[in-house]
Amino acid sequence: MKQLVNSMTGFGQAQGKIDQTTISIEVKTVNHRFLDFSFKMPREFLGFEDAMKQKIRQYFNRGRIDVFINISGEGVRSKDIQVNWKTLDQYLKALEEIKEKRDISSDIEFEDLLQLEGIFIEEENAEVDGEVQDKIIELLEEVLQKVNAMRQDEGAALKVEVLNRINNVKDYTNELEQHIDTIQKEYQERIKERIHSHLNDTAQDESRIIQEVAILTDKSDITEEITRLFSHVAQVQEAVNLHQPIGRKLDFITQELLRETNTIGSKSNDVRISKIVVALKSEIEKIKEQVQNIE
Repeated sequence: MKQLVNSMTGFGQAQGKIDQTTISIEVKTVNHRFLDFSFKMPREFLGFEDAMKQKIRQYFNRGRIDVFINISGEGVRSKDIQVNWKTLDQYLKALEEIKEKRDISSDIEFEDLLQLEGIFIEEENAEVDGEVQDKIIELLEEVLQKVNAMRQDEGAALKVEVLNRINNVKDYTNELEQHIDTIQKEYQERIKERIHSHLNDTAQDESRIIQEVAILTDKSDITEEITRLFSHVAQVQEAVNLHQPIGRKLDFITQELLRETNTIGSKSNDVRISKIVVALKSEIEKIKEQVQNIE
């Protein structure tokens, strides 16, 4: 079963040999909105790129995946040795001319021909042997397992951090809820005092004042926002236990948490509410920062 929360940051490396050729593979992953690939490797391996992408998709759903492949020792392509007959004939003709003009009778030995430059031509085959591709995929899978383990370890730490922060958000929301009745009553009294101060004593209409107070109080009511905050907290707590990528989901929820918190801040001028709103925004911003690295 797949890890519940995965980070998008990881690193792994592995090395293997085919005959006298050493192949080294490194994979580094960082956060990215989608699954993005980058390969830095010899041209011989370009034909394997699709197979490597397919293998990577078996492990990761999001993140930038940087793959580095290096080879040392012998090349991975087989070579054919060809005789450059045209050049050899030119050498032999020149040697015969030297013998005739300088009266040299020594015979040309085979060892002498080996010293001549350009007699033999090495030609690499266009295709890399299938054994090489199998080895690369084998090494890549070994590396991906290491990267995945690192992403899982960091993901576990991110889960703890997010849950701790969201619990703080829940505590602050509970604190807001406890102040609702008291703050609304205080708010109603302040409004009534302000209205009374602007009305002539003989022209006061108590029912009209009460109606205006009720309208203004309703506009300042934060009950709905608090209810939605509790709902979003529960969604985060549920999401971190899902067996699927949750980064985008958590990112959306944190945006909603911020939106509700900002609405509460704009509705209330109470100092106590303002302090809690500041604390709430701080916790949510920290959650949002951590969520950016969750797959």
